[in-house]
Amino acid sequence: MTFFQIAGLVYLSMHLLVWARMGAQLGLGLRKWLIGLPAILALTATPFLAYLIPAAWPQPLVRILWWLVFVWMGTVFYLFWLQILSMVLQGLLRLPPAAKTRWFPRGPRQLLAILALTAIIVLYGLYAATQWETPRIEIRTPLVTADTRIVLVSDTHFGVMTRQTWVERLVGFVDELEPDLVLLAGDQINDHPEWLNPKASAMARLAPPLGVFGVLGNHEFYVGLQTSRTFHNLAGIRLLRNETLILPDTGIQLIGIDDPTWGYMDREFMIRHLDRLTPELSPDHFQILLTHRPWAWDEKAAPLGIHLMVAGHTHGGQIFPFHWFVGMQHKYLAGHFQQSDSHLFVTTGAGTWGPPLRVGARPEVVVIDLIRDAN
Repeated sequence: MTFFQIAGLVYLSMHLLVWARMGAQLGLGLRKWLIGLPAILALTATPFLAYLIPAAWPQPLVRILWWLVFVWMGTVFYLFWLQILSMVLQGLLRLPPAAKTRWFPRGPRQLLAILALTAIIVLYGLYAATQWETPRIEIRTPLVTADTRIVLVSDTHFGVMTRQTWVERLVGFVDELEPDLVLLAGDQINDHPEWLNPKASAMARLAPPLGVFGVLGNHEFYVGLQTSRTFHNLAGIRLLRNETLILPDTGIQLIGIDDPTWGYMDREFMIRHLDRLTPELSPDHFQILLTHRPWAWDEKAAPLGIHLMVAGHTHGGQIFPFHWFVGMQHKYLAGHFQQSDSHLFVTTGAGTWGPPLRVGARPEVVVIDLIRDAN
């Protein structure tokens, strides 16, 4: 089965469980419950239908529709988990005498409590998604010619849901960190490339002394390779595509590898490219490997002695408890890791994908300071 078929079945199952529980809590009979079923099926289809909206429709209208669709996705996600939790608690509370469990809401009161808690979580998630944290790490090395500040940004997912003011604020936020070098770890764009020129123009205002460099994430390939390259050109972002680059007079060497999208969804893709690029690696330079997924660090980057690998893609799980499932696919979910002299930083990313929420995985813009250590 394809990813979209599996996602559709999971999304349908979530809606059916939530509606079944709501029917039981409200005391609906089977006939009334079935009357609401077409609406549940329609809601399940909305994320897929959203992608079919013609680009000729007015952009503000499409933005509103997408926001409604994907805020609902986050809402039903928490309705699903809270309904499961209520079922578990209700089952456990059958064990003590009934008189001792009267405090636990049931029926319509239980549904009202779940709806209220869901609303609180969703509103918090919408707010948290706009508040960037700034993790900072410091690496001392004799290889750089001067102290160098790197700002790492990933997973902005520019698209129809991205407000221009958000992009402007992100650019200002990065500027205030006074970077010497900006690295973008993929998924800069998400959808509707025909509406992204203003966002590219805003990104083009980033002008650190050593430049802005990026790699392609999986969503750049979904949108289309040529379209993605056009956006990056307009934004003044130099793409590193399975290649190395020495930044003159800095002591820094960049290595950039495409995301292994479509038929290459395995670590071997990245390992093969690192094998091919190994002869180009300069031991006299501080090597920075820029990728989208945090793959191949254990298998190849760390054994090669690459000093720093930076990646994104995981979003840190984005919305609790989804991080448990993302963690099954990615050993390094988020944060700073080290093996000997090799560092890995996996960022939670600056934006969102799907539900525009962040719960338990705040968005971030990462500061990495390379400190010249003459010793």
